[in-house]
Amino acid sequence: MKAWADFVGTLKQIAAIGYKGIEGAGNLGDMPARDLAKILDDLGLKMISGHVSLEAIRNGLDREIDAYAALGARYLGLAWMAAGERRDAAAYRALAGELETIARKCAPAGLTFFHHNHDFEFEQYGGQYGLDILLGASDPALVKSELDVYWAAHAGVDPSAYLRRLSGRAPLVHLKDMSTDAARTFEIVGEGSIDFAPIMAASDETGVDWHVVEQDRCPKGELHSARASFDNLRAKGWF
Repeated sequence: MKAWADFVGTLKQIAAIGYKGIEGAGNLGDMPARDLAKILDDLGLKMISGHVSLEAIRNGLDREIDAYAALGARYLGLAWMAAGERRDAAAYRALAGELETIARKCAPAGLTFFHHNHDFEFEQYGGQYGLDILLGASDPALVKSELDVYWAAHAGVDPSAYLRRLSGRAPLVHLKDMSTDAARTFEIVGEGSIDFAPIMAASDETGVDWHVVEQDRCPKGELHSARASFDNLRAKGWF
């Protein structure tokens, strides 16, 4: 059985591991936000943020804002640009304007809007990363970044160096590790090839608010990965 088949039971186990917050991804299910907020509060968990698809934002932004605001989240963001979306310099500049508009709609609900990267945002257009074009064309006071360190490293970019470039603009950081084999797939945090010491140091220097442990696929099991990642980070004094 997948961990998310028992949503509340999974939350209980996440809290028992020692996590203090969670990030929503996609559909939160049919549970009313007020009921979920009560469960989270009882477990001592904060709903830090939600990151959802561009389609969900375009087709139901008010619904996403209402849900995450009711859950007490501080952040809402774009999880990824679907493969069918144009990915070139002009498209990134156009998206920047769209995200600014979205961010202005989020602000009255107390939600700060962000963009979450994958590796393709580090493709270059005229000598600039797509992500640089996107962030450069948007107001830093409105559109923040959730830096995913795995995808930056996967694209050949030093995550700690890029995080320093985002100083003050990356309140959230996705921590995920990369396997040491040729596949360079997802690995439990602290058991792969990514050096997290400089990333955590850069986080301290640049004002990161929350670190989010994420593993897109968990061959060893979702809860095992969550527990082992937490324990590895805590052993270093980072959690």
